[in-house]
Amino acid sequence: MAPLRAELGFDPVRLESLAQLEDFGAAPWRGAIISLAISSLAISSSVGASAAEVVQVLQAGAPRVPLALVGMVPTDTASKTIERLFPGQPPAVADVDSQRRPPRSLGGVDTCLYFSKAQIGDAGLQAEIRRMMAAHFR
Repeated sequence: MAPLRAELGFDPVRLESLAQLEDFGAAPWRGAIISLAISSLAISSSVGASAAEVVQVLQAGAPRVPLALVGMVPTDTASKTIERLFPGQPPAVADVDSQRRPPRSLGGVDTCLYFSKAQIGDAGLQAEIRRMMAAHFR
């Protein structure tokens, strides 16, 4: 993911605590990328919190910020985990496969991106992932 972010000119900030998100809504952020690898074990997170806790804090402080999620498993496998992250109405999930069908609206809170490790590592998908990230984090 790091090479893709660099190509798009994104300068990510690695969070060390949830307290850093307190001013997230006021900062000039274009979006947030959250690893689902932290969804169950906070000990693997640099933030010291689960993905659900990070999403909850983001939605409370910056509800209009577009989100992207990354994980180890295919979208179909991750979909239930993604739904549990968002109480109430979860956003539609867009990945490179969904963009080959009728396109989902990118850039808003009604859609979140999801990319698996396999998709990110697939050279044939790099251009589409870059396009989706640029559109979502405009």
